Amino acid sequence: MSTRSSYKNKNLDYGDLLSSIIFSLNPKKIIEFGLLDGYSLNKFINNSSPNTIIKSFDIFEEFKGNRPNKELIKKFDNYDNVEIKYGNFYDKYLELKDNSIDILHIDIANDGDVYQFGVEKYYSKLTENGIMILEGGSDERDNVKWMKDYNKRPIKDYLKNIDNYKTIGNFPSITIIKKILK
Repeated sequence: MSTRSSYKNKNLDYGDLLSSIIFSLNPKKIIEFGLLDGYSLNKFINNSSPNTIIKSFDIFEEFKGNRPNKELIKKFDNYDNVEIKYGNFYDKYLELKDNSIDILHIDIANDGDVYQFGVEKYYSKLTENGIMILEGGSDERDNVKWMKDYNKRPIKDYLKNIDNYKTIGNFPSITIIKKILK
């Protein structure tokens, strides 16, 4: 099975970036929204402890664009610490406890509104040293065809409102938002 992922890029290996982040943070719990072919999930599994709890959520066939096939779940059946389930980003936060997530990965056709919702609803779910990893954030990513065609709010417009982030790469780019204790 070939893996579709914008993270597989010839100019910057986002998989290596994810692997380095996971290795550095040694997370106890990873939550992911957006599965596609499991590229980032593979990175989470292969670079974290077998004791790390990894939960991946997707809306599968409900999503109108690129989406995973539910058969993909079988690919990850052998991992006791991995759970793949249906889960809608826009309501799943209600079930998650504050200060419980070390890494939150969001890759669901991100735009400025997805970023804003993510920060407003999920930031409190991060542990003391937790981070959000979100696909996108660069000018190049904000100018992809579907963002323009559907008049989506640019991610950069939202990022102007926060100061605890770093965007890496040009396309697709990854933005890391770090939890800052007050």
